[in-house]
Amino acid sequence: MDSQAFVGLLDKVTKDWTRQRKQELKDQQAILRRREKLTVVRRLSQKEVAYAYMPTAYLKASAQGTLPAHARQIMYAARGYIQSKTGETLSDEYFTQNLLPSYLIDYPEKTRDWDVVFDARGHLVEPHTGRKVALGTLPVRQYVRGLDAPRGRTVSSGLYPTIGPKHRYRAVLFIEKEGFIPLFEKTNLANRYDIAIMSTKGVSTTAARELIDQVCGRQKVPLLILRDFDKAGFTIAGTLQRATWRFSFRYAAQVTDLGLRLADVEQYGLDAEDVSYGKTNPKFNLRDNGATPEEIEFLAGKSDGHHHYGQRVELNAFASDQLMAWIESKLEENKIDKLIPDPEILEAQYRRECERQFIDKKIARIREENAERFAKLEIPPGLSDLILHEFEQDNTQSWDEAVSAIAEEMGMDAP
Repeated sequence: MDSQAFVGLLDKVTKDWTRQRKQELKDQQAILRRREKLTVVRRLSQKEVAYAYMPTAYLKASAQGTLPAHARQIMYAARGYIQSKTGETLSDEYFTQNLLPSYLIDYPEKTRDWDVVFDARGHLVEPHTGRKVALGTLPVRQYVRGLDAPRGRTVSSGLYPTIGPKHRYRAVLFIEKEGFIPLFEKTNLANRYDIAIMSTKGVSTTAARELIDQVCGRQKVPLLILRDFDKAGFTIAGTLQRATWRFSFRYAAQVTDLGLRLADVEQYGLDAEDVSYGKTNPKFNLRDNGATPEEIEFLAGKSDGHHHYGQRVELNAFASDQLMAWIESKLEENKIDKLIPDPEILEAQYRRECERQFIDKKIARIREENAERFAKLEIPPGLSDLILHEFEQDNTQSWDEAVSAIAEEMGMDAP
């Protein structure tokens, strides 16, 4: 074989070998990469860890399920464990407003007997009685229980004994801002129209929707909504009428969205302000929550191809007198007027009030006739010791309740 032929043969052999070695190396690296992928430990999410630990955290916060536990107490019981397993800082709000409510919804059977308390974020105030219900878990629960409770025959007040809407208020007026309550009180709005006023700090809470479900849905009391003319306002109106991931209504309520609406803005010449939505197009949300095409164009009709813009108008754009005139016109449009109960209730209240006035006059006369006698009444010796003895019998009573018990036992023997 000549030298040229030998070199050609060697060339062919080495090329084949080189190609083979490159393929082997490539395959080996692929095997190594596959092994690396398989051996990497996947980081657990905060939700996964929270869900796994939630029952333990609840039991820890609730004294093994024997006492109510606030959402933040459960968060504190779980936070250290979640952060140690994920290596991430846990947001208080994310846990109390997202993880915990989601868990309660996802595991209704497991959490059926859990007594979890969430903060109040607003109030409902009844007309005339002045009864004020904080929109938190426990106050709403207590108020709802009272809706069906039997009414006592007390004659100590001129008002017919009520809890809730029956014989007391014709509608619930919901407003997304608590800042207008002093104005409503000054103008006596609730008493003049026999309406309960519910105010919140922005988006309604689960407790607020539970109260609406029981009062407006089950008791058939109309719900009237006052809110800003913006995306958040339409969202609030929407969540008060349909199920969300955190709450499902059990009863159908008569709901009227009073606005603001575009027609109100134009009629009263209210000032608008610019708003930017970033890359999120709000038009679908607005449409789903009841905005008309014209309103959507006003609120979110501008875009540069990447970002979305529009305008919004707050209730605060009204002057106080304008706002009250607008609200009253809306109430009258919806035929919200004074409440008069059935004849049976009217007759019962007439008899009750005659009895109350008769007793009050008798009491006043007896008090006047015996004023000097009780001024000279001998006080039992060692009254403080007697009070301590009362506390030993029942340490839940106050000092003046203890005095009342002592007077009941000893005072009637006075000359």
